[in-house]
Amino acid sequence: MSIDILNLPNLRARKTNDLGNHYRISADNLAEVQCCPHCGNEEFYKHGSQYQKYMDTPIHGKQVVIEIYRRRLLCRKCGKTSFEPLPDIDSKRLATRRLVSYIEQRCLTETFMALAREVGVDNKTIRNIFDDYVEKKREEHLFKTPEVLGIDELKIIGDYRAMLTNINHLALFDMLPSRKQVNLLNYFEVLPDKQNITTVVMDMWRTYRNVANTMLPGRLIVVDKFHVVRMANDGLERVRKRIRKGLDRSTRLKMKNERFVLLKRKVELTPEETAKTQKWFSLFPELGLAYDAKEAFFDIYDYPSRSAAESAAAKWASLLPMEIGKDFRDLTTALGNWHREIFNYYENPVTNAYTESLNGVARYINRMGRGYSFDVLRARLLYEKQAIKTGPSLHKKPRLNKSVSYANESTPIVDNLVSSAEFGAHLPTLLKLFEEGYFS
Repeated sequence: MSIDILNLPNLRARKTNDLGNHYRISADNLAEVQCCPHCGNEEFYKHGSQYQKYMDTPIHGKQVVIEIYRRRLLCRKCGKTSFEPLPDIDSKRLATRRLVSYIEQRCLTETFMALAREVGVDNKTIRNIFDDYVEKKREEHLFKTPEVLGIDELKIIGDYRAMLTNINHLALFDMLPSRKQVNLLNYFEVLPDKQNITTVVMDMWRTYRNVANTMLPGRLIVVDKFHVVRMANDGLERVRKRIRKGLDRSTRLKMKNERFVLLKRKVELTPEETAKTQKWFSLFPELGLAYDAKEAFFDIYDYPSRSAAESAAAKWASLLPMEIGKDFRDLTTALGNWHREIFNYYENPVTNAYTESLNGVARYINRMGRGYSFDVLRARLLYEKQAIKTGPSLHKKPRLNKSVSYANESTPIVDNLVSSAEFGAHLPTLLKLFEEGYFS
């Protein structure tokens, strides 16, 4: 017995024409009519037919058009007409269900335009199928709102995008198309279970602080440690670049090649590297002052208490040599404008460091040059099935900031343990997939 070319349960190919760039297949519908969709009556009679065309998955690299004369039926009881059912056809589009499924999978790795040319539907249809697919994934994966929420950003496809992470579970919670305040306010306005959030970790972007204070009042705001110490490195780099400008070409290149030695912590330097740095410092004393200032600032985070760290920071700023003061001005300004949030690290010592790994994954996909839109990139990272982080979820009353209560928010105490929850895409797994070439 020959295999029907369509291989669909309710459609049987009657005639196949090869028209060069596509197949045209005339088919009969095998599905039986059970009852009237309007009233449930089982008595009806034929009331004409209509010629209809539907797209199917490609065969032999060619587009496929299925032609069906679809019967129209008249109900004897309610007098309403309806078409006979087509179980293999998608209810929303002139396409088979398997073509829609095919598009759902391919739209994450191909541009919409290329996919539209391959299967023979327009670009708008591909976009609509993709939007429905993402909405379906969103409903399937209702990520638990984090207890410790990280907010960072990534410049991709020409704009800065906000990245939200579940820091306790090292998971990507969401990616937003913009980091603008109005967009963030709208997002957090409808975010479910905001009472779960106790701590917000961010860089020193004033918009994030404004949004957190408005939409998450009373939460502990912590400036990410790595964004702070990076400013100390930036101060050292300004001094190095300023000195380097006045050097001959050979010495300039040598200093450039050894910049990473200067950025290393003193305790991590090898004896050979220590000798190199001392040589540079003897030639350029300002570089030595900047290195010592950088090291002294890093040491602030080693103090055992908030009060001790704050005292050390104040002393560091007061003793900063005049020669390099302007080079570290951004850092000293940040210590004033973000003092409370920087030293809130001692209330909850958390960082958003793993987001940097995610940024590397996203940037790589962005560089692949395949015309990914932000929505596709977001879906590919957020709903990658190999990376979805699951685990038990303990619902309990969030820890309140000691001096402030959560305004206008209920915080019910529920001490039961639920069986499982999803927290987002696991960042280490995304990084592993990236290193293995999965996103290539």
